[in-house]
Amino acid sequence: MQPFLSIVIPIYNTEKYLPNCVESVLVQKFDNWELLLINDGSTDSCPQIIDDYSRADSRMRAFHKQNGGVYSGFNLGLEQAHGKYIMFGGSDDILEPNALEKIAEQAEEYDYDIIFINFATYVCDNEQNIIRLHTDKSPIKDKLRIIEKLEIKQQWIELLRFGLLRNPVNAYKLSIINKYRFREDIYGADYLLNLQIADDITSVSCYPEHLYNALIYENIEDENFNVSNNKYYTYEHDMFNEFYLGYKSLFLKWNLLDDSRLALISTLRMEHYFKVQLNNVFAFNNKNTPAENIDIITNYYDDIILETAIISERLTEVDNTLFNTIMHIIQNNEISSDFDNPVLKLYLAFSNQAISFEQLKLEITNALLNYKNPYRIGFENYKTLSAEYPQIADHNLLNYLETERTARKLLYTGNFEQALDTIIQLFNSAISTPEQYVILALCGYHLGLTEDSKNAIETGLDIFPDYLRLEELRDIINIERNN
Repeated sequence: MQPFLSIVIPIYNTEKYLPNCVESVLVQKFDNWELLLINDGSTDSCPQIIDDYSRADSRMRAFHKQNGGVYSGFNLGLEQAHGKYIMFGGSDDILEPNALEKIAEQAEEYDYDIIFINFATYVCDNEQNIIRLHTDKSPIKDKLRIIEKLEIKQQWIELLRFGLLRNPVNAYKLSIINKYRFREDIYGADYLLNLQIADDITSVSCYPEHLYNALIYENIEDENFNVSNNKYYTYEHDMFNEFYLGYKSLFLKWNLLDDSRLALISTLRMEHYFKVQLNNVFAFNNKNTPAENIDIITNYYDDIILETAIISERLTEVDNTLFNTIMHIIQNNEISSDFDNPVLKLYLAFSNQAISFEQLKLEITNALLNYKNPYRIGFENYKTLSAEYPQIADHNLLNYLETERTARKLLYTGNFEQALDTIIQLFNSAISTPEQYVILALCGYHLGLTEDSKNAIETGLDIFPDYLRLEELRDIINIERNN
């Protein structure tokens, strides 16, 4: 008989916690399930543990593979599962005793494509003793039931807001999800998979109480421990950008990208930037030098961070948080005076009580117009400081950068003609920067003025040779034209 539910648990060196996880399945009153225990190259006793369990209960199957990460385990589970539904879990997490029963009850009332599962996250010590509730992911107080495709599209933003699309702890109809696979090169592949399957989903439900307990550990500093929280990853910034762009594209495709949806996905991108990326620079596994870390967080500030900061009205917060992060990096570390980072120089100038107003004004101008600071990090601080100390206010500079930022805001919010009119104003300014030509080219590109866009890039490169952003933009436009 086909099992109702396949539960996939990848396992890597969690011998201390694995029995609690498996036992939380065995104590379920509902028993029409199969448990796929996937040893992902563990070097502890986990292989023996799962073999013992599989011999003791035919509903459990053990698989052994080379280490490839949790999502490679999920993918193997997808290939081997037999259930009508499939769900994925962590080898150190615990199901509530009534979890499977509640999932089955929902499936009986309607043939849902996804049964969303609320969960709570707890911070615990290394023995899994609960220290505190970290996040309660149970914002839905009443049962959720949507059985119309159009309403699914309309409500997808709410599912994202509730956090139900940012985890794999859901029961998916195997016939739908089996057409896809989790990416194995990032730790947020569940987020992307939920984005990929969106077009296939016609019905969803969610039980209002949390049925799953995710555990995170307060003092784990072991790179071999299979958790992603509080670790540094070189790909993290690009991953979060991909999440943002993916949802922006999805809602555009559905013709649903209104101000409220754009604001929400921008806020989510900002939260990842503030709460994850900038914090993880200080993670135990980050072996970069202080100077490298300053370059890293400066490079995090790109088009998407500026776009989402503008849309969510958090520009000042971005400046302040970035400068605070730099302060913590350099607190107990020496940075060579030869280190050429305009944002660090701006921070040091702002912090230098002994510097003259004229020198401060010069340092600010150089840092804000520096090629390596195309997004004008520190501009919000400069505006605030100029109001307090008029001696450092350069009104030409302030007006130029304010106009440039207005053009970007119009560009990011789809007001391309207004953005074009605004950026053209800067060509009469006493200040000239390559970013004028970048924004001009982008305006032309979005308005379908491809030749004008190309001309803006070539003119910009004639004046500012080897400006990488212009070269990259030219390559992108040429590739798209050829395709």
